[in-house]
Amino acid sequence: MSDDTDIEMFLKHMQAELEDTSEILDLQARELRQWQIEVAIQEGLKFLNHVEEKRKLGLKNIFMEREAVRIIKKRNSSETTKINREDTLVCPKCDHEMTENLDFCESCGHKL
Repeated sequence: MSDDTDIEMFLKHMQAELEDTSEILDLQARELRQWQIEVAIQEGLKFLNHVEEKRKLGLKNIFMEREAVRIIKKRNSSETTKINREDTLVCPKCDHEMTENLDFCESCGHKL
């Protein structure tokens, strides 16, 4: 077995996927897929560099856990606009607090 980390194995997989794009006949689809893979490879390399820099500095906790930016909840599409505890309108689709009484959500565009 090799000593590769998961991210290194992922990068090798992405490089193999990049080579396989030559089999995509549609030029536009091929270029799009190549672009997607190249971005993934760049992000993986950026991640490895970030981890290595933190290790060189002797930091034990390389990653700090953060609160979720947005919690996504699955909702029933028939649910109507609800009122939260502060009596403000909240979008039933994205839970964005409505600042005005509009017929749609300012955040996601959902019709109310």
